Amino acid sequence: TEDYGGTNFASATDESTRQSLWAARHRLYYSSIALRSSSSGEEEEEDGDGVGGATPQSTVLTDVCVPLPHFADIISATARDVHEMGVVGPCFGHAGDGNFHCIMPLKPNDTKEYKDRVFRVLENLTERAIGVGGTCSGEHGIGYGKKKYLRRMYGEGGVSMMEALKKSMDPFNVLNP
Repeated sequence: TEDYGGTNFASATDESTRQSLWAARHRLYYSSIALRSSSSGEEEEEDGDGVGGATPQSTVLTDVCVPLPHFADIISATARDVHEMGVVGPCFGHAGDGNFHCIMPLKPNDTKEYKDRVFRVLENLTERAIGVGGTCSGEHGIGYGKKKYLRRMYGEGGVSMMEALKKSMDPFNVLNP
């Protein structure tokens, strides 16, 4: 772990320790949102007028999956984007399968400029993942925000097949795209 700049690697085979590790992961989601709560003490001038904090409903949670040799570079580049663009966006992953997540809490009154920076981080993250042969989603699925990447990843024929399968299982178009 240390040879590659990693810290605090943990794994488990017994059920109690595994549940403890999963609980930590779930707490990370709410802790990330709390970084932009109305009482977090962050600078309001940069992010809005201070009315209301981030909530689970206003938070953008995304993931990508990349080939393992590219994992460290992609997550490091994303962390750099978060820092350089001045947004809040903790990134974490389960490196054994190349999947990682970025949690971007938004406040109701964030400026358009702040939101644009958040979505630029997400765009960069997704483009980088696809650029190294990864996917735009490892676990979270494809919704309206990532649908635009499918043709690039799977080609016209692949997307046509997906559309036919979706139509056969969801003729009234009530599920995710």
